[in-house]
Amino acid sequence: MPERTNVLVVNDSMNLGGAERVAVDIANSLDRDRFGVTFCSTRSGGPLVDVLAPDVAHVSLGRTATWDLRKVLTFRQLVRDREIDLIHSHGRGTMKFIALSRVLGAVDLPHVFHDHFGWLHVNRSAPRSLREAVQRGVDDYLGVDQRLCDWAVAAAGLPAERVHLVRSGVDVDRFTDVEPLDLRREFGLPDDTVVFVMVANFRPQKDHPTLFRALATLSEAERARCSVVVVGSTTADPEYFAGCSSMAADLGVDELLTIAGPRDDLPEVLRGADAGLVTSKNETGPLVVLEYMASALPFVATDTGEITRQVRGTGVGWTPAPRDAHEVGDAIRELLDLSPDERRAVGARGRAAVEATYDQRIVTATIESIYDRMLERVLTPDGVGKST
Repeated sequence: MPERTNVLVVNDSMNLGGAERVAVDIANSLDRDRFGVTFCSTRSGGPLVDVLAPDVAHVSLGRTATWDLRKVLTFRQLVRDREIDLIHSHGRGTMKFIALSRVLGAVDLPHVFHDHFGWLHVNRSAPRSLREAVQRGVDDYLGVDQRLCDWAVAAAGLPAERVHLVRSGVDVDRFTDVEPLDLRREFGLPDDTVVFVMVANFRPQKDHPTLFRALATLSEAERARCSVVVVGSTTADPEYFAGCSSMAADLGVDELLTIAGPRDDLPEVLRGADAGLVTSKNETGPLVVLEYMASALPFVATDTGEITRQVRGTGVGWTPAPRDAHEVGDAIRELLDLSPDERRAVGARGRAAVEATYDQRIVTATIESIYDRMLERVLTPDGVGKST
C-alpha cells in the first residue's frame, strides 16, 4: 500500500443537499498525513464547491447521461493526472458511471460506493443494470442505513463482508462558536413566539403537508406562540411548492410560516432558532437532525431513518411517526410547553450526543479503516489496480 493514498471523492453535483454534504465532509476530514483528496462532480458544480477544504481540488465533468461514453475518457484522464489510488462514489447514478468506466477498462481502481438511496420504502428492487453495476463495479459498499446494507446483500448480491453500515456524521466545528442570527429581527417575527427552523427543500420526500396539517391541530393560543422558518429551495419542484403554498393558505397556517429559501449561513440560522423541525416521509438519515443536535437545538423529526432510530427515546428530541399530523402536532405542542431553560437542556443533551458519537472525525476514521482493509484485500504489492 502506498504511504499516501490519493482518494477521488465522486458525486453527481455540488448542490446543497444531504448526500452532497456528506461527500464534502468526508473529503474535508480525511487524514491528510495519509490521504490526498480530489473531488469530482460528474454532472455539475454548485455552492458546495466553496465549502471544500483549500487543498481539495475540484473537477466537474459535465456528464449529461449515466452512460456518457465521452466523459468516461475524461474521467480516465482525471484519474491518471491526479494519480488516484482509490475512488469513493456517492449516489447510484455516479456509481453506475464508475462501474461503466471499469467495465470498459478506462479505470482499474478500488471503488467504494456510498449509498444514500432514500426510497427503499417504495422500491427495494435491484434491476439487472443496477445489480451488474454493483457486482462488477464496486469493491466495498457503505450504507447509511441498515436497510440499505440488507438490500446490498439480499437484492444486489454483494458478499456480506464487503457491506458496511456507516451512519452519517456532522462537522461539529461548523456549529461551534457561531454567532446566532436574530431570526425575529431578520424575518419580522413576534418576540414572544418559539421559533422553529425546518431545513427542507420543497420536494415531495420532505412532506411539508404533514407539517401544515400538524400546525392546523394547534389551538389559537398555541399558534400565537409558534413561528416556523422554512429553509430550502423552492424551485426544485415548482408544482409541489405551489401546491404547498395553496394548502398552507387553505388550512389557515400560512401566517405561521416564513419561507426563507436556501441560505448559505445555516449554522447562524440554526443557532438563532429555538427548535428544529423536519417532517419527511422517507429518509435514510436525515442528516439535518445531526445539524440540529450540533446546534444544541431540541427538535421534532419524523422517525424515518437510521439517525432518528438511533436517537429515539434518548431525550434529545421528539420522533413522531411519518405522515402522522396528529403525532407531529402533539410533539410540537409538547415542545411549545417547555420553558426556555428546559429547551436548552434538551438541546445540550443533543450536542453532547453528537460530540460523542456523530462527530465527522469519528465517522471518517471508520471509513479510513474500511479503505485500509479494502486496499489490503484488492491491491497486490506491485500496485496492480492503478488506472490502465
